[in-house]
Amino acid sequence: MKTCKIEIVTFTEGERSRFTAVGRLEERTDGFAAVYPAERDEARLELGGDSLVMHRRGGSELHARFCAGETGEFRVGLDDRFGVIPLHTQTCAARRVSDGWRIALAYRLQFEGEVRIFRLHIAVNIISEEQ
Repeated sequence: MKTCKIEIVTFTEGERSRFTAVGRLEERTDGFAAVYPAERDEARLELGGDSLVMHRRGGSELHARFCAGETGEFRVGLDDRFGVIPLHTQTCAARRVSDGWRIALAYRLQFEGEVRIFRLHIAVNIISEEQ
């Protein structure tokens, strides 16, 4: 396992938010798996081929699979209650760089009578090699 820094910059409805955390990274032939803390929960990003899976478990939960052009579900949970929001991925493009990975993600969530568009820039930077 390698130590990594995760940075997720999210743009939606004219607002920008930034999240950073230090986690553990396992690189794979066609991607990676990164585990990191998100508040009091554990979050996981898994890149494999042309798809990205986000998973969070703990006090609040979420699960989503993103693949360009595909429609799916954004599962959210809180206190043992779950809901599903229709999800359409517009862009999911990842590239390997010298110090890690960069991912461009754009998707739409379809709430009742409202569509909300999200654009994310995700950087996974290796900060120390395997020991």
